[in-house]
Formats: sequence, structure tokens, C-alpha cells
Amino acid sequence: MDQPTLDLLRRTRTRGRKPLSGLSVAQARSYPSWFELLYGPAPDIAIRRELSIPTEDGAQLHARLYADDPRTDSLVVYFHGGGWVLGSVAAFEPYTAQLARRTGTAVLSVDYRLAPEHPFPVPVHDADAALDFAVANAEQWLGRPLRRLVAMGDSAGATLATVASRRRAARAGARQPDLQVLVYPVTDAGFDTPSYRDYADGYLLSAADMRWFWDQYCPDPSRRADPDACPLRAPDLSGLPPALVFSAEFDPLRDEGERYAERLRQAGVDCRLQRCPGVLHSFLAMSTSLPLAASAFDAICASMRERLA
Repeated sequence: MDQPTLDLLRRTRTRGRKPLSGLSVAQARSYPSWFELLYGPAPDIAIRRELSIPTEDGAQLHARLYADDPRTDSLVVYFHGGGWVLGSVAAFEPYTAQLARRTGTAVLSVDYRLAPEHPFPVPVHDADAALDFAVANAEQWLGRPLRRLVAMGDSAGATLATVASRRRAARAGARQPDLQVLVYPVTDAGFDTPSYRDYADGYLLSAADMRWFWDQYCPDPSRRADPDACPLRAPDLSGLPPALVFSAEFDPLRDEGERYAERLRQAGVDCRLQRCPGVLHSFLAMSTSLPLAASAFDAICASMRERLA
């Protein structure tokens, strides 16, 4: 691990943040997110529009649309990370606005409902609703027909992106995403991979943190075998859209994300996996302050531009 990353880890240990496993949900939500602590202000952007997404059960989800290129005909539907418990459109805005600028796409960032108030499978159904809403309205937002639809997320949000893509692929006649972009995704709840053992503690996200997140999101362990909770458990991954999967070298989730990429390949899905060297989980939040994290974000944007061209 390079010195700037080691220095960042030392700084985070002195900020007084207690392990999630010892906190209530309210206490955990009282801490600022890593994006709010590390990323910096949002860039100026041409379009920033508040939207409301209807769900089948009558809820209304807040969402925010960003666009900087008036000629774009591509839309990214973005699901933020935070273990299905933390995070928001507002907290992730500096990054999602930058993503729109750097990729030349429009980005629809979604406030799906959070656990434990709304446990599994509610966030999955919210992700379904967000994709439906995007397909129905993208032409109006963009002022032209939608050419490329992307389902994207980081960490737990990446789980929602790929699960919603698989569920959509099973719906006859539904417009499919043209690409899924999964950044350090959660794909299983086994906690038993080499990366879980090697990076269980001291690398920003801990194994204990992940157990806490799963206990909020899907408290009944028997339900975690459902592929809508753990996409690695899906018996058949064929028919999913092409995928870009990015893992972080020093991340307990690294191996399960890479195993998922291999499962996609085995199922015949066009999947490109990139392990980002020298970085931690949540490296997107560090991409304005750490050179290796900036390089990883550069790689994500370059890969997306290439695939969407």
C-alpha cells in the first residue's frame, strides 16, 4: 500500500468514528459519509433536476438528474453505496455530478429506501422502479431517443444495479440496460473468501461492518440465499447485459466481486474485470485526494466512454 493511502487510513482512525458493529443505525447515520469527508464540493453542471419515482406500493422515491453535455443520448441510473443502510443522493452528489461530466452521459441518482426500515427486498423493488421510470422518461429528459441505458452502482448499490438488470432481463419485452457498471460490488454473504480473511480489519471497511450491514438489510440468514439478495447465488446469469466490474485490491469484498465477474463470463456475458491496484473499498470517495484512487476513477470513466461510444 502506498504512503498516501496509509496516511489516509491513519487520519480516518483519528476522526473518532467507532466501528459500525457497536453503533445503532441512528448513530451510524449521524456520521458524515466518506464522500462528504474526502471528496470536496460538487462541480458546476448544466442540468441538475429533482425528480420523483413512483413505486408499485405507492411510495415516491427522490432522484436527481445530472447532465453536462446537451447532446448526450446515454443515461446512467446510479444506485449509491452504503450497505443498503447509509448514503443518499445528496451525499454522493459531488461524485455523481462529476461522473456525468467525465462520461458525457446523463446520470439519474436514486434515493432508494434504506434498511432496516425497508429491508430486503424493498430496495430491489425500488431499483426495478427506477429503471422502469428511466426508460419511460429518458427521451423527454434528453430531448432525443435513448440510445444507451446503463445500470450502475458502487458497493451495495452495485448489487442493486446487477440484480435489477437480471430481473429486467427476465421480463419479456422490457428495454434492457446496454451496460452494467459494478464498482466493488457486494455479491455474497459468505464472509469466507481470502480477501475477507486478509482485509478483515484495518482497511476502512471491515468484515464486522459487513456483517452489521447484512443484519440490517436481510436479518434472516436463510433469505440471503435468494439471488436477489446475493447475485453470486443465481443459478443462471446468462442473458445479462455486458458488464464492467471494478474491484479494489485492499477490500474484503474484492474476491466475491471478482468471482461474480468470472461467473458472468462463464455464462457468456461480455464482462471486463479490472482490479484497481493499491486502493481501498470506497475509493471513489478518495478520487480527488489519492493518486491511485484518481487513476481508478479515470479507468472507470475511460471504460464507460469506450463502451458507450
